[in-house]
Amino acid sequence: MRLNLLFFCLLFSTFCSSQDKKVTMSTGQRLEYLSEKVIKFKNEPLYQIDIQSFFNFKIIINGCPVYSNYDKTPVTARININPSILKAGKQKIEIELYPGYDKAGIQKHSLENGENFILKIEKTGWNKDKSLIEPKEILVFKNNEQSADFSKLAEYKTSLNFEASVPYILQGWENGEDLSQLDQKDLELKVVNFYNTIASALKEKDYDYLNTQFLNADSEWYQAEYFPKDIMTKFQTVKGRKGKSVTSGTDVSSQSIYPIENYIMKLYANNKMVRLEPKEGSHKGESLLRYTITDKNGMSRTSFIDMLLYIPKGAKALQIIR
Repeated sequence: MRLNLLFFCLLFSTFCSSQDKKVTMSTGQRLEYLSEKVIKFKNEPLYQIDIQSFFNFKIIINGCPVYSNYDKTPVTARININPSILKAGKQKIEIELYPGYDKAGIQKHSLENGENFILKIEKTGWNKDKSLIEPKEILVFKNNEQSADFSKLAEYKTSLNFEASVPYILQGWENGEDLSQLDQKDLELKVVNFYNTIASALKEKDYDYLNTQFLNADSEWYQAEYFPKDIMTKFQTVKGRKGKSVTSGTDVSSQSIYPIENYIMKLYANNKMVRLEPKEGSHKGESLLRYTITDKNGMSRTSFIDMLLYIPKGAKALQIIR
């Protein structure tokens, strides 16, 4: 088994050295590599954020964007945040609030007073029957408990800390280069090329290549959420990628893969991660990498695939880290 792991590590290292090389691992090879990487623990706590909001907002944990909403409708969401927690100890959460919309669908000029945004961080975990343990509140943020007069603000930003007791240690983006020190036009060109390559793989349904590109990010995601072999297999064999999904009653696009255009390039995590996001509209704050599937009943589901890139110190090529 150790020899197999060494082989896959060497293969993965070769793949990481350049995205231009069409290195592809089969489903079986990826699953063997991932099974060796993911360690099981006696205690496996899972941290989640529970959000209720009438505002538009963006949530960043330890520099990593985890959820945003710029739509015209209020939102209620619960998200696992372990992949943004690299190790036990103090964690930082940043909250950005922006005005919501009136009944006519027009964005308001300012925020409002009252209970319009609630965020809870909760600690849970898995029972033996795969049900979740009763969650324990770690932190609660409510806009109406802050000292600010929200009716006079066009935006509100704050940060809070909380403690996490995860048993794993992830390297994540901590060993990444400071991307702000690079020529930004050159960086943008490389990022756009990377996005186009991944979008092409989606269009061509080359899921083995796609999942090989995400292998490092997946290994840390699976470890952070303690996935057993059957869950790993499910995600490694699905025809597509996990992402935030939006469903509509009409075909929102005649194409399945959206073009890489009308974007802004955003740096995160002290300039160690980068991604492309829509420049404007209700999907601002999402990943630009997205595709739509329309079923026979005309229902469309658009999935925004989280893809954050970085360059490990000493390397030159971009890699997917989240």
